[in-house]
Amino acid sequence: MNRLLGEERLVVSDAAGTTRDAIDAPRSYHGRDMVFVDTAGLRRQARIGAGIEFYSSLRTRRAIERSDICILLVDAVTGIEAQDLKIATLIWDAGRGLIVVVNKWDLAEKDTMTTARFEETSIAKSPDLAFVPFLFASALTGQRVTRALDLLLEVDAERHKRIPTSEVNETLAALVARRQPPQSHGGEIRLKYATQVEVAPPAIAVFGNHPEFVPDHYVRYLHNGFRAAWGFKGNPLRVLMRSKSA
Repeated sequence: MNRLLGEERLVVSDAAGTTRDAIDAPRSYHGRDMVFVDTAGLRRQARIGAGIEFYSSLRTRRAIERSDICILLVDAVTGIEAQDLKIATLIWDAGRGLIVVVNKWDLAEKDTMTTARFEETSIAKSPDLAFVPFLFASALTGQRVTRALDLLLEVDAERHKRIPTSEVNETLAALVARRQPPQSHGGEIRLKYATQVEVAPPAIAVFGNHPEFVPDHYVRYLHNGFRAAWGFKGNPLRVLMRSKSA
């Protein structure tokens, strides 16, 4: 946080658990006003006791709920762990943007493929991370930390991107032509048209005659096709199956 803010505004310590409250800290970057919220780290539920630590966890969850984009800080040495994945899922399910910052990169043993392997290992644990930008940085040395500010602006732009309905329909038609939806016992499934219905986070509604019979794997196929067309980097993309009469 202090590196991002450009000054020693927050108290830091090597000891875990120093941050108890969610602390707001404003700054401007390229004409944009941002408010950063430094949160207490979330530990496994079994390790969260009564009192201060319970309320620290609660405040962190509330900070996620009132944020637009979350920066998930993970350790370069230990790698992305189960609790990191749970927090990422919490952020994703809340519809917030996500950037993964791999901290302590100055301590990691590196070769030309280290960053790629780290990302591949992380994505193997959680496929949604394939759509999330990774930044390899060091809070100690300041290496690439300010790049997080640029990524915040990029993810925010993706978060508010709106695709013309004509383009959405063209992409849907191409996806259906490449792979028809599986037929159900209720009759032939026909997907008629689609449109983007929301931003922040983006959502695309696909209208058809039997949306309730479209299997999850085909919805994922459409999701991945829309992703390939428009990216929406760092943001969850929701594909909503709707009745054409809706």
